Amino acid sequence: MPSILEIMGFITGIAGVYLTIQRSPFCWPVSGLNVLLYGKIFYDARLYADMGLQAIFFAFSIYGWIAWTTNAKSYEPDDSPLKVKKSSYVELLIGLLITIPSAMLIGYVLMSQTNADVPYIDSILASLSIWAQILQTRKRLENWYLWIAVDAVYILIYVQKELYLSSMLYLVFLILAIKGAIEWRKVLLFSAKDLA
Repeated sequence: MPSILEIMGFITGIAGVYLTIQRSPFCWPVSGLNVLLYGKIFYDARLYADMGLQAIFFAFSIYGWIAWTTNAKSYEPDDSPLKVKKSSYVELLIGLLITIPSAMLIGYVLMSQTNADVPYIDSILASLSIWAQILQTRKRLENWYLWIAVDAVYILIYVQKELYLSSMLYLVFLILAIKGAIEWRKVLLFSAKDLA
């Protein structure tokens, strides 16, 4: 039976991703509440990299709010000077060169210093999630592609940990990430036509 925390995490998680797809800056405070709830859930499940990841996501929630609202005309979607863009090849290469070694280092620490259940998988997913979050705060289209990959693997882990409501949440996240990629790609193509 899901806990109250897991139910609240489920609701705030879906709301946060939905608002992100809509490019609403209110995705950030809702996501901030979600990561606080999941920090506790992951601590109880001994998924320590994911627990630490929630603290990082909370910081990104603050940064995302600032990035998406600074010099904005209003709190309406796309009123910010920050617009949806594709990442450059250099940005993607730098992301890979930071993410892969970070994941291996975190995995080693988790394996050797904690009782983490799946240390390397946990650390790889955590590192990819941080990269996706960085791209999301900068309104880069590729954030959705990373979330699609990460969410698919998280579903399997949460089923194994018997966090069934969380696995259902990540199935919804997976579907929403696919929708987000489609929607943000449309926004990108529409703005490219406006510039032509």
